[in-house]
Amino acid sequence: MKKFSILMAGLVAMLGFSSCQEDKDPVYHNPTEFKLNTPAMADQYLELTPDGTFSLTAAAQPNYGYSAVTTYSALVCLDENFAEGTYAPIAATNKGQSQMEFSTAALAQIICELKGMTTEDTYVNDGPIPVYFKGVAELPGVEGSRIESSNVVCYKQVGYYYAVPTAGYIYIVGNVNGWNEPKAANKDLYADWRLFESDNAIGSKVYSNVFDFAEGELIFRFYTALTGWDADSYGIQEEDNPMEIEMVDGSYAGSIIKGKGSYKIANWEGGEMTIVVDMSNEEDMTVTFTAGAQEVFTPRYVYMVGNPAGWAEPSEENAAIYEPWRLVDKKESGVYSATFDFTDFTEADGVLYCRFYEALAGWGAAQWSAD
Repeated sequence: MKKFSILMAGLVAMLGFSSCQEDKDPVYHNPTEFKLNTPAMADQYLELTPDGTFSLTAAAQPNYGYSAVTTYSALVCLDENFAEGTYAPIAATNKGQSQMEFSTAALAQIICELKGMTTEDTYVNDGPIPVYFKGVAELPGVEGSRIESSNVVCYKQVGYYYAVPTAGYIYIVGNVNGWNEPKAANKDLYADWRLFESDNAIGSKVYSNVFDFAEGELIFRFYTALTGWDADSYGIQEEDNPMEIEMVDGSYAGSIIKGKGSYKIANWEGGEMTIVVDMSNEEDMTVTFTAGAQEVFTPRYVYMVGNPAGWAEPSEENAAIYEPWRLVDKKESGVYSATFDFTDFTEADGVLYCRFYEALAGWGAAQWSAD
């Protein structure tokens, strides 16, 4: 690989200048040795919180044959056997450091999922539990460099909470539901007046639902939280004044901004309406109204990670780098596709190297790869 060859050449040059007696160039080889240190706090109670961290430390860098820039992560299991299908990866929040820091929120989510508690109805907290870890080290883009630690370490008393992501929602407020104030005390009144993210696109900030409206004039806007009239209102304009819109051939598409200007449909014929509010881009939020019950698809993406993108880490901070290297599923079919232009892509050996990730959550294990 191009980057790897340059790194090797640099190391050889440095060794040559530092010692005239050194007659053996550093040569990469697949690692065979890697261990974790026992955590200093292994025996103490570790309470998982939404904004906390915990740490693991590599005893020494894997024996790659030279001092390489290594990416570390870990595997999590609820017993020390790490049987196939009983563990999950967790990415370090500080990239490339042998003193690894991890999010306690991410660990809480993994524990819930490994226990099969994927909904709040199935959540049971049975007190502090032992949680086991294996370390993972690899050189990004270097085949065969991945290695798991030969030992297992444990935090013996981990207190967890329900942390599985659930579909977000917003509220519709207006004459369609009696103009009740959108406050916490009216939570039950608004239970059936919510638009939800798709279960397959949690975190997308694309909300939808089908409502059955009576015939007549409709006036409404949207709220992202039940905090009163002013703080979290979104509509067609900032001014607290309805603006009439027209549905052409049973549909309307327009913008939505932070404000109290309600949408007004003067002569609704009555019946079901599908509403989609897309807040995924804060600079260009949109809303659509469609007569009838329509199936709503939220686009989902996977990312091609490899030498075309310079082996940039698949993380949120590199989202702009990976935007041109996304494959999209527009119908929640599980089939992702894209057309890429490799005009400016060059490699010394003319070979494309890539694997595919479902999310920009760090290196970890790719969802789809050759091995």
